Amino acid sequence: MANETREKEDIDISRVTEVYKRTANLLDLCGGWMLQGEENSEDETFRTLWKQSDPAVKESQDYVYKDFRQDGKCGPAIPTTKHGLICQIRDKVSYLHLYNHSEDKKSCLDLLDYNGLVRRYDLSGKDLHGPVYTDAEFSSLSVSQDGCKVVYVAEKKKEKSVSFFAENAKPGETRGGVYDYKESWGEQLEKCCQSVICVLNLESGEVKVLKSPADVFCAKPAWCGNSTLYLMGLDVKCSKHGAIYCWNRPGYIYSYHTDTGIFTRLTPEGKSVYIPSPCHETGKVAFLMCDAGGPHRKYMDVCVFDGNAHYEVVENSLFYGKFSSSPWIDSEHLMLVSYTETRSVLVKLNVATGHKNNILEDTYGTSSLDVVDQVGSKVLYSVSDLNPDLSSNSRQRVGFVDLNKPSEEKEFWKKSQSNGQGISCKYSVKSYTREGRKYNGVLIEPGAGCSDLKTLIVFPHGGPHSMYTTSFRPDTYNLAQLGFSTLLVNFTGSLGLGAENVGLLPGNVGDMDVKDTHHAAMESSAGFKHVAVMGGSHGGFLTAHLIGQYPDFYEAAAMRNPVTDISTMVGVSDIPDWCYCEAGLDYSVHLPPTPSSPDFSAMLEKSPIRYVDQVKCPVLMLIGAKDLRVPPSQGVRYVRYLKSRGVTCLLKMYPEDCHPLGSVPCAGDSLVHVYLWFKKHLKLHDS
Repeated sequence: MANETREKEDIDISRVTEVYKRTANLLDLCGGWMLQGEENSEDETFRTLWKQSDPAVKESQDYVYKDFRQDGKCGPAIPTTKHGLICQIRDKVSYLHLYNHSEDKKSCLDLLDYNGLVRRYDLSGKDLHGPVYTDAEFSSLSVSQDGCKVVYVAEKKKEKSVSFFAENAKPGETRGGVYDYKESWGEQLEKCCQSVICVLNLESGEVKVLKSPADVFCAKPAWCGNSTLYLMGLDVKCSKHGAIYCWNRPGYIYSYHTDTGIFTRLTPEGKSVYIPSPCHETGKVAFLMCDAGGPHRKYMDVCVFDGNAHYEVVENSLFYGKFSSSPWIDSEHLMLVSYTETRSVLVKLNVATGHKNNILEDTYGTSSLDVVDQVGSKVLYSVSDLNPDLSSNSRQRVGFVDLNKPSEEKEFWKKSQSNGQGISCKYSVKSYTREGRKYNGVLIEPGAGCSDLKTLIVFPHGGPHSMYTTSFRPDTYNLAQLGFSTLLVNFTGSLGLGAENVGLLPGNVGDMDVKDTHHAAMESSAGFKHVAVMGGSHGGFLTAHLIGQYPDFYEAAAMRNPVTDISTMVGVSDIPDWCYCEAGLDYSVHLPPTPSSPDFSAMLEKSPIRYVDQVKCPVLMLIGAKDLRVPPSQGVRYVRYLKSRGVTCLLKMYPEDCHPLGSVPCAGDSLVHVYLWFKKHLKLHDS
């Protein structure tokens, strides 16, 4: 009997690992560039960077380039080992590649043209700064209008320190500074402590490190013309809080004039700013701004400087989304990526009138779009669906449109399926109403080519101020191939539902979001034999609440780095402000509140650990040991409480993973465990 059980489990493991390997091998778009042809040529090539992996061979990502031509034909995938920032010197048919070398840790900038490497700048060799930044939060690679100067961001050069007991200390070395604490920006940004803005002269090779204003962390610099930079300056007078996924950190837009060497602050106190995007030709600068503090992500104003340090608000607290790297279509129009309902869409915004219209709205239905690269009216974009077209071996498709000639739009990889129906999975958008509030979700089910276990996994998102879209998700795609249906719930407080909606949730977590999710589960569970629940971060917080508040409805649960007790998380997380905000309490990053019993009581009151005595269903807990956002102790302690009360639990600790649990080995291992856990405890059999 034991051998028979082991054989069945081996078959299950083989099946799920094969599913994971196929999905991991699908190309995943990382970026792209419109490459101009040689001088006096109108030919254009579109170079795209993709990642993929084969966990059976290598526990890391591989990167490949893939080129497309105007005629729609694509070239072979070409492997590459370097990953960093790439930009084009538009008028010189040249390209720049900024990176930290993986082997010797050197920071380099390569200048290339169609004949190959023109010049390599050894930035580390100049000993003026630390490693260059290539992250999504702070990094930049921007070229002046004349193509002669480049601005980038790097870590400030560390002072050389030695022990008090070191003999023969060299001049310039600080005695006793070896163990000085350097505060970072937390989760996934541990190496970002103090930035410097650097300007490289491409002709002379000289690097100039700009002296930043006091108590300001500078990021995202961009050239406007040849002598002015615009950048973000995050306020660090008190301390740093976690920055990744957080658009509410206090900061300012600054200008810097190379002629005078003066930084000028352009935006008021009490604001959070994001992505200054200049237009060389007009001197206008677009940026996003909202009130600092409060929810980590929220709707923002789209603002535009007129070139004279005066700005106007074009979109007032109505926009949630992002700019492309070069969003100016012309002197009066911006290209935006806007998140609304369950989609990301491309929007053309008139900065003079505020009028906007969706681009390619009629072409792609429920699919989600994003900008890959943009040069004026020419846009390289991506299309993503929850059910990808496997004939292209990619998670996204790529297209090109010239907004001055929209009828000539091209998609390089055509999709054979449409309307959410695919061989591996199918999906449909759901609408819900509770207590007069409207919200939505997406139901993903096994496609015609898959078995169906008639099991619904309810899957609330993290944040909580984020959202699910119809973009491809490997987790739900894999589960559909294995016979599971998943319900992605955008509860009240999610983005995509309006600015007012976001503000309804703080102070009501553990109640409003829980009841919304359960209501959606009740409405969508007809026809299913079993209902389970799964979630990570705030989604794990909701998972713990759901199995505690509705113990007879959910039959099994899986959690990824969940918040289980806000009151004990507040002192050890990189985002203590989240704990106060979502509990409905005031918080200032400049003067954090003194800990008090009423505050801790309010946090505990909203935490799922209050319901631990009511939990009945088996719980799988997946934890990243290096998580700085939600400390591992949150999940470990919760499992300890459950086990002492006789609840079946399994805890997996991934030693090299942080909050997303996104490494190749972790993603594969966690999928296998989720599948085996649900199949075992729901007593499922393949049809």
